[in-house]
Amino acid sequence: MKLPCLPLVCSALWFAVPISAQPGAKATDQMPLQIIRTDEPRFPLQLNESLVMNGDATVAISVDQDGRLTDCLVTAYSRKEFADTAVAALKGWRFDPSRVNGVPWSSVQEVHFDFSRTGVVVSLSGFDVVMNQIDEITKGRYVYRSRTLRELDRIPTPVHVVSPVSPGLGGGEKKRTVAVEFYIDEEGRVRLPSVSRADVGTPYAACALDAVKQWRFEPPLHRGRPALVFVRQEFNFVAGP
Repeated sequence: MKLPCLPLVCSALWFAVPISAQPGAKATDQMPLQIIRTDEPRFPLQLNESLVMNGDATVAISVDQDGRLTDCLVTAYSRKEFADTAVAALKGWRFDPSRVNGVPWSSVQEVHFDFSRTGVVVSLSGFDVVMNQIDEITKGRYVYRSRTLRELDRIPTPVHVVSPVSPGLGGGEKKRTVAVEFYIDEEGRVRLPSVSRADVGTPYAACALDAVKQWRFEPPLHRGRPALVFVRQEFNFVAGP
């Protein structure tokens, strides 16, 4: 499933950023984020006396170059108790950051918690498979989940958009496209912006991310109510004259 870009943003601003023709660094050696300590989540105590036997919660997390958890965002759950338990557990986790050519780099991951009374299974994935997860959760297993642009009442209207500044580096290329994936939360704030592994560590990715972090939107609406939405925005960096 391909996620559409934000057409209103693209039509309002021309994101073609001139770059120089100097050679640039390429990300060739990448090490993914590692979990070095976890606080094991347990079946929510509030549900011990209920008939509920299992449930799910998915949380997107951002870990900085020092391995610190800087943000977490609940993106789906079957019951809120499972989401609260997952977030509480995550705050006690410790990480070794992802690395590009040996240099620590911030990253975004999705953590899925599968709860049952006999134990909890935790799985970790990158944003490159988020859309497959959204395909799965649209089958109705969650009472709360992030939305796709197609599900919204209308495309979110940007109220503050910053164009990326030229990185001043290039590899002799005439054009370079960087796709930034991020959430827009119920208040219209950009959350957890991320780029693909191929772009991690490049100056293009850094410039695109710096710009997107400053964006703000009107709250996305699904059936008249504020909603969390996962979106993708492309930036085209082109060589100057």
